[in-house]
Amino acid sequence: MNSLAPDGTPNDGAPTPRESEASERATNDAMALRPLFIPRGLVMLCSLWVFLCWVMLFGFRPPVQPQAASYGPSIEMLFLLTGVGIAIGWPLLRLSARPSSAPLTQAAIDGVSVLVLLQVVVWPLRLVTSWTLARAVALDAALGATILLTAALLAASQGSTSRRWRTSAMIVAVTLVLAPVLADAVFHGVGASQASPPWLSDTLHAMSAPALLAQFSHPNTIDPSEAERSLIWRAMALGCAGWATALSVLFVRQGQR
Repeated sequence: MNSLAPDGTPNDGAPTPRESEASERATNDAMALRPLFIPRGLVMLCSLWVFLCWVMLFGFRPPVQPQAASYGPSIEMLFLLTGVGIAIGWPLLRLSARPSSAPLTQAAIDGVSVLVLLQVVVWPLRLVTSWTLARAVALDAALGATILLTAALLAASQGSTSRRWRTSAMIVAVTLVLAPVLADAVFHGVGASQASPPWLSDTLHAMSAPALLAQFSHPNTIDPSEAERSLIWRAMALGCAGWATALSVLFVRQGQR
């Protein structure tokens, strides 16, 4: 039996104007999504960022007395800037591009690529520092935790076609970076001698990539303390919680389609 169009005329199986418009909108949305790809551009930009930070901090000339103490401040600043690149630069690159058709897989591939690339930065520094093997492993684990958390944020947001959602995700990324500084400002505003509680301070440092990496890039010659190991486990737990949230967001989004 022929259906009727909105004007009451027979519709011989042809789509109505409303159905055609919805189908065209769905086709355009599908074409706008970016397919899964190898992150060559991200790797190149990450390499360029690390190289520029290295040149800016170390230069091309070695110090007059090339000792571990003379490299210490520059190494700390190098990892702090690396944390800024991971937590702000990487999300800014992905959230300003076309939405991804496979946000979870793309975030995982990006994260693995960045982590493998930064191994070239972490391990050669043992030649100019007095880091023990345990401290280098702890720094590498902190690096993995920061990448895990940022990748979770991108997995939940870079597949959305909503500008408001992507902008909100970028605001969250910046807030996580500034969280320790903002907490200290709030608590010092309440009382000059009052500091944030230890559990809150540790949690905020675990969520902030620059603060976490700077914590483990000191030129210490001793193994990580129990408090530092606990901080790494907390950062890992936050990253896993972020991925659980990202999976929940993706499932909800798939159910709404």
